[in-house]
Amino acid sequence: MKIVEKTRRKYMEYQEREKEILACAIRLFNERGYKDATTAAIAKESGISEPILYKHFENKKDLFLSCFQNIVDELIAYYKVVYKSHPEDELGYMEGVIRAYVNFVMENPDKSMFLVHLMSYQNNPDFAPAFNQFMEASITTIEKALKSAKANGLINPTVDLHFLAAMFVSQYFTVMAIQNFVDPVHYTNGALIQIMKSLMNA
Repeated sequence: MKIVEKTRRKYMEYQEREKEILACAIRLFNERGYKDATTAAIAKESGISEPILYKHFENKKDLFLSCFQNIVDELIAYYKVVYKSHPEDELGYMEGVIRAYVNFVMENPDKSMFLVHLMSYQNNPDFAPAFNQFMEASITTIEKALKSAKANGLINPTVDLHFLAAMFVSQYFTVMAIQNFVDPVHYTNGALIQIMKSLMNA
């Protein structure tokens, strides 16, 4: 029993250390960019040695992509909660996704900025596939909900659903872009929801 408990404790410590490395890496990638954020600097920021960092991540590229995947996993967890709350309410689901966007940006500024920075690497063959897959999967998910809403007569039947889905997904980056330039009085879930409803004629 003691061996099992010791193994479990070590695994939890390993996971906690990995979370800290990812958090530090996200901050430094944001501040310095991918090229200038060295694994040595990230290790130092994390309070560990560089060899310890390499026990968690194969190289800097692996660490960068792991940062991205960590953020995506967290966003997906938000979306799953929203879906469970609105399994047969397409408009409610999309409103919930917008709230998730805003809440995630407000509660996770470093992670949100990382996704914005990642856009500048979308032509980099090392990172483009992961970013494009995320965007395409997000657009496909929203388009599926829009098709269901259209079938139920909830939105304008003449709207281009694929384009609208892409616009909807891009709201995440819109939230990031405007948060520092819009007075908090106007920066609300309701404002974004109203804009999307007007695009859908809902």
